Amino acid sequence: MGQNSQARRQAKINKANNAKKRNQARLNHLSTITPQLFLDESGHTGHNLTDLDQPIFTLAGTVHSAAEAEKLLKLLNCKSPIEAHFKKLKKTKSGREGIAKFVNSPLINFDCVKVDLVNKDYFITGKIVDLLIETMLHARGVDLYINGQNIALANMLHYCMPQFCGQENVVQMQQAFVLMIRDQTEARITQFYDMLERMKRLCSYTEFHKSLDLILDTRDEISDILTGIDKSALDPSIPAFFSQCVLWGDIYKKGFHIIHDDSKSIERQRESLNLFMDLRKKTIEIGYDRRKFKLPIKGLSFNFAGSHEHAQIQVADIISSATSYWAGCKAKGQVNDELYDILDNSNIPKLVSKNSIWPSTNISPTELKTVYSGGLNPANSTANFLISDNLT
Repeated sequence: MGQNSQARRQAKINKANNAKKRNQARLNHLSTITPQLFLDESGHTGHNLTDLDQPIFTLAGTVHSAAEAEKLLKLLNCKSPIEAHFKKLKKTKSGREGIAKFVNSPLINFDCVKVDLVNKDYFITGKIVDLLIETMLHARGVDLYINGQNIALANMLHYCMPQFCGQENVVQMQQAFVLMIRDQTEARITQFYDMLERMKRLCSYTEFHKSLDLILDTRDEISDILTGIDKSALDPSIPAFFSQCVLWGDIYKKGFHIIHDDSKSIERQRESLNLFMDLRKKTIEIGYDRRKFKLPIKGLSFNFAGSHEHAQIQVADIISSATSYWAGCKAKGQVNDELYDILDNSNIPKLVSKNSIWPSTNISPTELKTVYSGGLNPANSTANFLISDNLT
């Protein structure tokens, strides 16, 4: 190798090492700060998870200062004397131009903003796996979370059920599942399993019957299964909120103060969520592979506020709505859209959390990055954490 080549290689190594040092210095600095975390959601439709008009739920979190948030809002050129709304802005040329300036601002970056996406259709399928199949198999001594088997199964069902059983039948089955979890009556149970039997009869691929039978087998244990399921289990705002707290807690080691936009669903679960924020308890790492997380989550305080009270909540609202629009277009295949193109080529895709609930065609542990290397079962360990009095 010539001297020039060696010099260029060494220069690249030095540049990479300097970048690592700067990043570590930045992280060390952030670990000493206790910011305010502002959260706002988009696409919450309650129990109507199969709403075709709003297939995506998003929760955006921002740690911008008030001055930074005001600077971002000015880019929207909003004429409203109170606050900006994405739905109104997207309808006009000047509004879309303002959105473009906003989402391309250097202030919109993953250090300051993180967004959790939930594909509701996939979320329901994942819950069928987690609440029914995983619970049944766990009672038989099988840990479906090891090697990401639960994710692989959810991915396979998500893509195969519509192909082999018909999209309309799948939607009806999902609706029946949501009603069964919500109402937990014998009539709703019968409706759900009858719909599964219908799907099996209409299935165009007999080998797929085995997968449907895995769900049907839970019928014998459904009464016991439902006994342990809270009716909020199908609320996407709960796992999204939890994910936000875990992500920001990895950065801000001393914790953060949560200010959430007024949300009835989160407020109903406030007492339960506070149990995960008991900082008197010893820290424990839970889960497997890339899905490991630490409890307690580092919320130092937890309050609600209207978007008119904080510019940061308005910023989170615009980001969550814009990300929901972008992801909705992707989910529906409607990518020949001016606003989608603006958002797809902006900072928005870079804000999406690694914990987002989104389908993929990956099914092997290597593809899913879920190769087992030890850890604690997330369901068991989370329950143990909540009942433990193991204080520091």
